[in-house]
Amino acid sequence: MSIILILLSIIFPEDITNDSLSVLIKERTDLILEEVYIDPLGEKRFGIELSPLYSMFVHDGFSGSFSNFNLSDVAEITFPFSYRTYQRTNALGEKEERYLTYLDAQYRFFLGKHRIGRWIGAGVRYCLDEDNEGSFNKGGISFGLGTRIFSERGWYWGSSLYLGKYYFGEKDRGDSGFFQFELLKFGFAF
Repeated sequence: MSIILILLSIIFPEDITNDSLSVLIKERTDLILEEVYIDPLGEKRFGIELSPLYSMFVHDGFSGSFSNFNLSDVAEITFPFSYRTYQRTNALGEKEERYLTYLDAQYRFFLGKHRIGRWIGAGVRYCLDEDNEGSFNKGGISFGLGTRIFSERGWYWGSSLYLGKYYFGEKDRGDSGFFQFELLKFGFAF
């Protein structure tokens, strides 16, 4: 028996050992390194995000969101909001102003092992629309996808695309559906 062990140790010098723990560690090193994850949010539970491009390209508008990261390691709840005004010309050639306020509530599920990278989500939207005919409310359901990149210092960047349809309130007045695309939203977690 000892001759077989000597021959095997000469042929496979690194693979034969009596220490079973070192064998386990050697075989599972890649797996262990894969599982090491440092959460860039640490103890941070909330975040605020603003979209500078929305303010630059939408007349009298701003957009942002408030996020709750405390839900789990692979999900967040976020509350995107936006406000905008724009002028349009009616059938008589008169200028009219229209005011739109949106408030969303979305559940975002991250597709990786942790709360970083790509996500898919579902949510609800409340819309307050005001024009020269008065104001009206409506609500809808949305689905979307996006991405997040977090830094360990609390700063983060996000982009998203979601679309939906209005099902509640005065859904036939104004737009019946909505499409939201946000490219450069920057935020800070605290």
